[in-house]
Amino acid sequence: MLNGLPNLATIRSGNDLPVGPSVVISNAAKWSWIQNPPLFDLQIVDEAFQLPDYRFQQIAGLARRFVLVGDPDQIPPVVTCEIERWKCDRAGPHVACPKALTERHPGVRRLALPVSRRLVEDTVRFVQPAFYPDLPFTALSNSGGRRLRLTTPVSGRASADSALDLVVRGASLCMVELPAKITGEVDEEVAVTIVRMIERLFARRATVIEDSLARNLDPSMIGIVCAHVSQVNAIRERLPANLSDVFVETSDRFQGLERQLMFVHHPLSGRADASTFHLAAGRLCVMMSRHRVACWLVGRAGISDRLLRHAPSGDRTLGIEEDAEFEGWRAHLSILRKLADERRIISLQPGN
Repeated sequence: MLNGLPNLATIRSGNDLPVGPSVVISNAAKWSWIQNPPLFDLQIVDEAFQLPDYRFQQIAGLARRFVLVGDPDQIPPVVTCEIERWKCDRAGPHVACPKALTERHPGVRRLALPVSRRLVEDTVRFVQPAFYPDLPFTALSNSGGRRLRLTTPVSGRASADSALDLVVRGASLCMVELPAKITGEVDEEVAVTIVRMIERLFARRATVIEDSLARNLDPSMIGIVCAHVSQVNAIRERLPANLSDVFVETSDRFQGLERQLMFVHHPLSGRADASTFHLAAGRLCVMMSRHRVACWLVGRAGISDRLLRHAPSGDRTLGIEEDAEFEGWRAHLSILRKLADERRIISLQPGN
């Protein structure tokens, strides 16, 4: 469809770059391989906090001016090599390029956006204090402008209905808890519960309302996000053919994406420990901020108790103020306590 637009051209070589006023779009890796590129007036780097500084330096000569756009408190750049020699360097090559840039040039202009286009105000009340304590913002959408509507089920009620009805009454975030159990990465009962909740949405003929526009729920409007690929595969295997358009992926691949309704396989569910990977505040932030209307966290009971038993060690790198382990621990507890205080945690038995 895009290829049919008269003002759009797909090019496969740097020699084919247009001459004259234009907007050229590509990813950072491709830009780094362009031979003798033109000097652009402006380069916009989207999702800049996922771009390590060493990759930014490879494209830093492409334009006279740069605008780096991104979320500072989500998953940091993926760097696969050993970074021990730069661990104390706040402007090291492994650091997200906006952070490295402002460390080297403190006077660079920084702008904070005061609103969220995606999240509704009810979600902002949870996400902002937990993940962005120093960055206050509000929702762009009107209160109540986005919501879920369900018709009366034709036959009987399932236990999951209480979690669905909670969203119908205006809660954009809630949690569904199965009985406490150590399962490791793959929890078949959590996978089955998520699939059955989605099936229940269609059985009750769900309608999604966004800013006065009502649409019947379609599988492509639903996303499921997990911490591990094995969890993604466990859920995909259980989705029936009519739900094949439900998007199931890891949090890393869900960055920058959104769906009307989201289901989150809680990263600490069923674990005997609370490792740095699973505690990461950025990972949970991505998981809980992909929805436009509603989000259900699904996991095992006892996560709060486990967090209190595995308090962060407090180890820090010399010269680095951030303590990622503590920030993740604090964020997880903040979300769970607020959900409990507002009675948004629904207990379910497996199979219901």
